[in-house]
Amino acid sequence: MKKSVLSLMLMVTVFSALVLFSGCTKTPKSANVVSSGSAESVRFAVAWSENSDGAMAGREATKAAIDALGCKAKGVMFYVYYQDPSFVPDEGSQATAVKADVAAEQAAASSVDAVCGDVPNVGCRARCLVNGGTLLKNAVAVLAIGGAKADVGAAAVPILDDRRATGEQVVAAMKNVKDLNLVIALAEMRLSFEAKEGVSVEDFIRGVLETGPKGLNLFGGNSMPDDMAMADLAGAQFYNGKALKGHVVAMGIGGPIQTFGNHTNEFKPSAKTVTVTETRDKWVISFDGKPAADVYRELRGMKADEKFSSDWQHPIGVVVSPGKEYVRMILNWVGPDGKDKDGKASDLPVGSLNFVAPVVKGTQVKVFSGGDDARAIVSAAASGISGAVADASKSGATPALCLLSDCCARGMRLRTFREGNDDEVTEAIIPSMGKEIPLFGFYAWGELGRIKGSYQGLSHQYQQHTFVSAVVGIE
Repeated sequence: MKKSVLSLMLMVTVFSALVLFSGCTKTPKSANVVSSGSAESVRFAVAWSENSDGAMAGREATKAAIDALGCKAKGVMFYVYYQDPSFVPDEGSQATAVKADVAAEQAAASSVDAVCGDVPNVGCRARCLVNGGTLLKNAVAVLAIGGAKADVGAAAVPILDDRRATGEQVVAAMKNVKDLNLVIALAEMRLSFEAKEGVSVEDFIRGVLETGPKGLNLFGGNSMPDDMAMADLAGAQFYNGKALKGHVVAMGIGGPIQTFGNHTNEFKPSAKTVTVTETRDKWVISFDGKPAADVYRELRGMKADEKFSSDWQHPIGVVVSPGKEYVRMILNWVGPDGKDKDGKASDLPVGSLNFVAPVVKGTQVKVFSGGDDARAIVSAAASGISGAVADASKSGATPALCLLSDCCARGMRLRTFREGNDDEVTEAIIPSMGKEIPLFGFYAWGELGRIKGSYQGLSHQYQQHTFVSAVVGIE
C-alpha cells in the first residue's frame, strides 16, 4: 500500500515537472492585474504596484498590464503618486495638504515609458482607484489598451487662455483615430480654476465636443499639485515619460466601443428650485431677483451669525434633467462689508457669489446641503456605477472597463466622517459592477464627464465634489 502511494506521488511530481518545463502551464494570474475583452476586438488591462521604489513600481505595473493584454498594446495610461517621506498629512481631518516626491514620480513615469517602447503613454499625478482598492500614496496604476479593432491616439497640448482652441487642438491630434468614441483628458487645476475673466473650462469642453465626431465622450479631470502649501494651480502631467507643466495630456480611444457616463454626489438638494436672474462673468448677482447669498442662506438654513467658510461647504446643484443636478461650488463671495473672502473691496453688489465657470442667467439651481455623511458618499458611488452598468446592458454592450474621476474632497470627507469601511472601491464600486472588470480611476481635483442631461447645450461639464464614472462597453 505504501509502495503504491509513493509511486503515485512520484508520478504526480514527475508529471508536474514535465508540464512546468515544457511550457504547457499557464502563468498564475497576478493579484494586481485585471483584464477584459478580446485580442480579436478590443482589450483592456489594468495593473498596479505599491512598490516603494517608483521606478520599479512603474516597470512592474506596466509590464503586468501589457502582458495581460496578450496582444500588442496600442496605448497606455497611468496614475502615480509618491509622497515626500518627510511629510506627514493629517489623515484625521479634511486637510487637503499634499507634498509629492517629484523624483520618485518622474522615475515611475520614465520606467513606464521604457517598458512601453514605441507605445504612446500619458499620465498624471493622482491617487489611484483600482480593483485592489484605494491606493492613497506610493503607487502606480496602469491601463493598457489593445486589440485588433482598437485604435488609440495620444496628445499633449498647452493650456491656452483661449480654452476652446485648447480643446480643438486635443481633437485635432486625434484626427487619425478611427471611430473615435472617447477622449480621456488629464490636466492641472489651471485648466479649470484660473480666475481670469472670460477664461472658462466650459470653452475647453466645447472645443472638444463641438469639433469632434458626433457622440464623442469626454472624461477626465485635474491632477494633484506638487505641494498644496504653495497654493498654486500646477500639477504634473506626463507624456511619453516627460513631465509637463501647463498642459493637457489626452488619450483618444476608437473602435467598436460605447461609453456610458454617469455622475452622482453625496449632497441633499433643496426642495425649492431658484432661477439665476443677474450675472457678471463667473459671478451670480441674484437668484429670483434677490441677492444670491441671501437666497442661498435661506434655502440652506444657515443661522444669522453663520458665515460662508470655504468651497468645501457651499455647493449648489445646476439642474440638468428631472431629479439630476451637477455640483458647482461657491469659490468666493461679497460679504455685507462689500469685501470678498480675502478681505478685498469688491465693485460687485453685496451678496454676489462666484463660481469656477459661468452660471448663466436663466439657469435653474437647487441649494445643496450635507457632505458629512460617510454612508451617503458610499451610496452615491454605488448608485453611479450601477447606473452606468445598467445603461451599458440596455444598449447591448458588454461592460469591459470602468473609469472613475472621483473628487479628492469626497475621499477626504469619507476618511473624516468614516463609518466602518472607508474605501469606496471595496465597499461600493466592485459590488456594483455585477462582474469584475478592470477599474481605472483616480481622486481628481475637479472632474470632467457626462452630466446625464444638458446645460448650455452641453452633455458634459466640469464638476466638483462629484463621483464621475464612465463604463466602456464593447459592442
